Amino acid sequence: MDFAERITQSYRQTYRDQAMLAADHHQPVLRPYVSEQTCEGTQFAPALFYDSKKAQRRQGRVPNNRDNPTKRRRRWLKYTGLFDDGEYIDSEDIFKGMQDFQSPTMMAIAGAMKRFVDEDVILDGIFADAYEGEMGAAVKPFLQSQILPATIQDGAGNDATGLNLKKLRENRKLYASHKFDLDAEPIICPITAEQVDDLGDELKLTNKDYWDEAAPQFNARGKLSMVWNHMFVEYQNLTTKQVDYGSGLVTVQRVPTWRKSSVRLGVWKEITPRDTVDSSKYDAPYFWSEASMDCRRLEDTGVSEIECLIG
Repeated sequence: MDFAERITQSYRQTYRDQAMLAADHHQPVLRPYVSEQTCEGTQFAPALFYDSKKAQRRQGRVPNNRDNPTKRRRRWLKYTGLFDDGEYIDSEDIFKGMQDFQSPTMMAIAGAMKRFVDEDVILDGIFADAYEGEMGAAVKPFLQSQILPATIQDGAGNDATGLNLKKLRENRKLYASHKFDLDAEPIICPITAEQVDDLGDELKLTNKDYWDEAAPQFNARGKLSMVWNHMFVEYQNLTTKQVDYGSGLVTVQRVPTWRKSSVRLGVWKEITPRDTVDSSKYDAPYFWSEASMDCRRLEDTGVSEIECLIG
């Protein structure tokens, strides 16, 4: 009996249930740290945000009602079609694996979808052009003023460096200059394991006054979790680029930082398991997961990039 004849309705339902379990165990690392909305259709979807304002003191014995409308701005999420990952069932191992969410096959597909959401949707969306105005006609590139160069460091050096406390301090000042309440909403900052260790080692060498100012926090496992209002999320697959600081090109890591309310994930379709019999492949069963999402900045000053030398 070939595999197509062994694919019953019960098998398909079990696959879908197990695929959803696998997806639950492979949630995107960065998704909890951005805001979300549900989108429909196959065009741009509006994402509204509001400028801040301040109340005013009443004047006179019988003042008029104050009409002070909140300034609403519109950014747009862009429908970019489906992304997916799957496999043909052409071996007994894959056939059995599609019935177990812990199998290597299931975990590989769920992991592929997870990495795409983190890297190609969220991280790419933070750095990519944003769309504003009527039907997204105004293109907003990433602001150069929101990029901290890799040369920032304590002392008089001009060479590119990795992540350090001076860069975090300058980044905090950058956010504060835009009047954000950093105690109400922390700065999300994904960093690699190497950068976690670098910051931890640097903190050990600082004096007590500097330590008290930085206010470092550690999680239950003793890992550094927050410094100067930056909430760290350990993530290993940050993107890179090449930059010339005057002595030739060097490769730097693009460490993004953002406020959760300043970045919006639009979900047209959640990660969904599917299956079919491919008549073009002699009725070979094909099982896959698919989704459709887009991510964009809502506020250009609510995100930043810290350039860090690798290694």
